[in-house]
Amino acid sequence: MLAHATQEQETVVTVSRGLFVLRYANGAANGPSPYAIVRPNPASAPFIEVISAPGVIAGFLSAPGDCAIVRAEQSGGLVIKIVTQSKGDPLDASFRLEPLVGGEPALPMEVAQAAPGPLSILAHVSRRGDVEVAQGVWIAGPDAPATIEGLEVRGALPAGLSMEIQPLLATRPPRWLDWAPAGKFIGTRQRALPLAGLRIRLSGPASDAHEISANALFLGSPVVSRRGRDIEIVSTAGVDPLVGLRFELVSASPGGAAAKTGLAEEVLPPPPQPKLRVFRASAG
Repeated sequence: MLAHATQEQETVVTVSRGLFVLRYANGAANGPSPYAIVRPNPASAPFIEVISAPGVIAGFLSAPGDCAIVRAEQSGGLVIKIVTQSKGDPLDASFRLEPLVGGEPALPMEVAQAAPGPLSILAHVSRRGDVEVAQGVWIAGPDAPATIEGLEVRGALPAGLSMEIQPLLATRPPRWLDWAPAGKFIGTRQRALPLAGLRIRLSGPASDAHEISANALFLGSPVVSRRGRDIEIVSTAGVDPLVGLRFELVSASPGGAAAKTGLAEEVLPPPPQPKLRVFRASAG
């Protein structure tokens, strides 16, 4: 079991005298967006104030769409710190600083962030909590079966590739939930409600070059194996709890066979380096 350590990054923006709105414009394209904490730097604290909505901690921006008011009696430094929700999440975020009264426009500023980590699978397992493994490694499984209640695909996918997952909950009768992208947790936690199946599909310009290779173990059944760009994994009875799972992204060869590929071996261009961006909008 891995601890959910977070990553963080700070940048300092110089603000002129005036009244501004700081908007959390965009978050991560793949995976949960980081939250942000905005505050004046120590030297500017006497004359720069950050104001948030009633009931919100001053300067706390939880997700894209949130905003805060910045009141500057004179020019100074504003610290924007972004923090990931949990280990392995992307540190991509952009903010827009718009003058309401006074203030001077400036050029956009960019701060490079660390790239997302390699692909991994986090699962919530009954009596074990959250367990995170590298792709291709069993979660529970034949040697240590345990009920899997939810999961999340983490890390970087190759450029031009998207992955979606649809969980089947072991309700009576079993119920398919909505499709969710990689980076979002699906299923439940601490509700004693196992998964009874999964659908996984790839899309995007690079999807023809990739496949999913999956093995699943359902209670009282042999291991089920599936491979393809659009797969469904359900027990023979359609209601048995999922007690073991492993899957990985593989690269299809020209002949139609597929071979295991690590992300380091990917021949497609690497994804763009994630960045935190702060833009200043002109008053006019």
